[in-house]
Amino acid sequence: MDASDKLMELVAEERFVRLIEENIYSALPDPSVPHHYDKRAALYDLVVSTRLYNSVMWGTSPSDYTDFTRQALKSSRDEKFLDAGCGSLLFTGRIYIESSRQIIAVDQSLAMLRRARQRLIRLSGYVPEHIYLLQADLDDLPFRLESFCTVLCLNVLHQFADVAALISNLNALLSNGGNIYLTSLVSNNRSVGNWYLNVLFRTGEFVRPRNEWSLRELFDKAFGQNVSYAVKGNMAFITTAMSE
Repeated sequence: MDASDKLMELVAEERFVRLIEENIYSALPDPSVPHHYDKRAALYDLVVSTRLYNSVMWGTSPSDYTDFTRQALKSSRDEKFLDAGCGSLLFTGRIYIESSRQIIAVDQSLAMLRRARQRLIRLSGYVPEHIYLLQADLDDLPFRLESFCTVLCLNVLHQFADVAALISNLNALLSNGGNIYLTSLVSNNRSVGNWYLNVLFRTGEFVRPRNEWSLRELFDKAFGQNVSYAVKGNMAFITTAMSE
């Protein structure tokens, strides 16, 4: 069974994916439509990858995101793992290469996926066969319900106005006993982080900043008691668990 066939096993019957470039698939009707992050991909990687940026602006470290991803990867022995909003695999590429799980890395920006492909090739010499790069809209994911035991959504929620809808969409893809791992920037008592969150909101990069408690309320409503939270600096780390 080739890569296309393995990917199609996860896709809903009425949906389709196709290979559009070497090692990159698309579920979009027109993959060439520009995305907001296409022109920002290189600058995003250059800035966001640094310890200085994360420490000063958000009170975090790149290792926080890597460790959180590693926790998600180790949460289950089930192969199927979804990275919803994978970007360029900036914090995840190396540990994805080392993983034995079947990783579906989804982003709407083709430029980000191209950078993800380049990163995998630079790190391992090729794109590992267990990693699938898929162009798709997080508001309209093409997968069958209950297809994944683990869903990761790293540093995406603060870009979505309708978080409840996104949570619902990701929840629908989760199999019984599975987990969702999410991170989101939140406003709190860090003046630098709060200031920069508002700058990014005013320039249209992020939606209106949420605080930790409003985010907790959204997840508690969706998952009840099966949610754990941790906050470091301006970043909230959230893990949900479905009941068996």
